[in-house]
Amino acid sequence: GQEVAALKRVGVNDSIGIDLVPYPPLVIKGDFHRQSFDDRSFDLEFSNVFDHALYPWKFVGEIERTLKPGGICVLHVSLSRRADKYSANDLYSVDPLKELFKVSELVEVRRIDGFGLDTEVVFRKK
Repeated sequence: GQEVAALKRVGVNDSIGIDLVPYPPLVIKGDFHRQSFDDRSFDLEFSNVFDHALYPWKFVGEIERTLKPGGICVLHVSLSRRADKYSANDLYSVDPLKELFKVSELVEVRRIDGFGLDTEVVFRKK
């Protein structure tokens, strides 16, 4: 819920998070592999838990399904080391992500420093 709270503080008032463990009113119960949101619901999606996705292709497919055309997806990932003890898949380059995003284009990749995640990857849905 910290990310949702931060977005609300900067004026993105219709922000919502999903997690297996809800934290109302900021985070609703849900599985990011099977989101309950309608197609083309969001202008922006952010995630810092890609490494927790048991089925990365489903995770990305749901992002692309729920993003509006022209919508932005921002992922914070770790490319330099294993993300954490709950990591189900680790990345060592952006290439696997580019292959998973079928209807989006890579916009930007930049180094960050945050909670063990070292890379921000931005996609735009076509």
